Amino acid sequence: MTCWYRLEQTIIGVALFGAVTMAAPLCAQTAAADDGARPISLREAIELASRNAPAAVAARGLDRNAAAARRQALGSYAPNVNMSAGSGHTQGTTINNFNGQLTALSGNPWSYNNGLGLNVELFDGGRRFSEIKRIRATADVADVSATSARFDASLQVKQQFYAALAARESAAAAAAQLEQAEQQLKASSARLAAGVATKSDSLRSAILVGNARLAVLTADNDLRVANASLTRIAGSTTLITASPADTLDTPLTLPTEDELAVLATDGPAVRLATANVAVARAAKRSQRSTYLPTLTMGYNYAFSQNSAGFVGRNLLLVGGDHASRQTLNFNMTYQLYNGFSRETQSVQADVALTNAEAQLRDAQLAARQNLTSFVRSLQNAQARVQVQLAAIAASEEDLRVQQQRYALGASTLLDLLTSQTQLNESRQALIQARLDGRIARAQLSALVGREL
Repeated sequence: MTCWYRLEQTIIGVALFGAVTMAAPLCAQTAAADDGARPISLREAIELASRNAPAAVAARGLDRNAAAARRQALGSYAPNVNMSAGSGHTQGTTINNFNGQLTALSGNPWSYNNGLGLNVELFDGGRRFSEIKRIRATADVADVSATSARFDASLQVKQQFYAALAARESAAAAAAQLEQAEQQLKASSARLAAGVATKSDSLRSAILVGNARLAVLTADNDLRVANASLTRIAGSTTLITASPADTLDTPLTLPTEDELAVLATDGPAVRLATANVAVARAAKRSQRSTYLPTLTMGYNYAFSQNSAGFVGRNLLLVGGDHASRQTLNFNMTYQLYNGFSRETQSVQADVALTNAEAQLRDAQLAARQNLTSFVRSLQNAQARVQVQLAAIAASEEDLRVQQQRYALGASTLLDLLTSQTQLNESRQALIQARLDGRIARAQLSALVGREL
């Protein structure tokens, strides 16, 4: 019996030594889980992503391009203006055609010229008007794309932000699990020393401590990964993390499902598809203008003068002794045949419009589908939170009773470990339910295009 007791003490000692040696590095890792990351609020993280996310930057670039294209389309109604000016000096000799002798050049060596040309398109079959409409629709696409990119970036930030919060909550749950496991190990060791427990109880308690420390380590790693992902999505040059002050959920006051359905029909995805339809329709109208003639008007003024010396002002001189010419012309062009290129372009424009209309219809149906999915996910998560809160309360009470019964020898260690496992599972289920509810709410915000 003495030999068995010493063997049991040796095994328990090894287990306790392993638990103690793991304690220091794990505690250090938990304390340094953030790696010096700067805590920020969710609002600040979203603002960072709105400024720095590549998709948001690209969307703002589309908006600038659309504004420049709109300015260019309006400028197409004004005439094109070209101005030219030149000066030349001629000197040397030439061969006399009568006697074949070299003679010096005669006349004024300096020559000057300038000109002014204006060209305006009077009629283009409505192409410019349709092009302005198309560019305006393209500008709407850019605006909606910027809004959509902003909410997409916000959704990604929220997902990583909430993942960091869930990791913090998991770390707290794992710490509570570890504390319970260490207390149980002490109790089992004491009972073993008193001869009222078996070595199996102490070994199981040691294993429970090891599992609890692994849970702490897992939560710590999850937090590090979430911090790195949040930093990248937000575009921060320094490591950031979710502020612990945002751990608690804000009161959820959402519109009714009917109100959300109305908002979803005008969400970013639907608005983007609608704007693409407008662009396709304007492009089709613009293509039809190729079947009509075009009428242009041009005006040209030319001036030339020779002088015995260089006079810089003559470069722009329009008066005095000089030769000048003014021309006003009207031209009409009509393309009779171009190898069915217009017909091909017409078919392509019609196909593009049909595709855009199909995508709009699908976007509307997708908005309804996603609304139903997100709302049900949110409701399910809220119900799970309430159930798990009740389950945690019941598991804590059950664990308290089992601890007392085990101390009195009225129950086995297996009953006690089962109660502890149920409590740990309930805590993790509550964390997951909160995370699912937060993400579902963020998805609803991205769907309707407004913060909820």
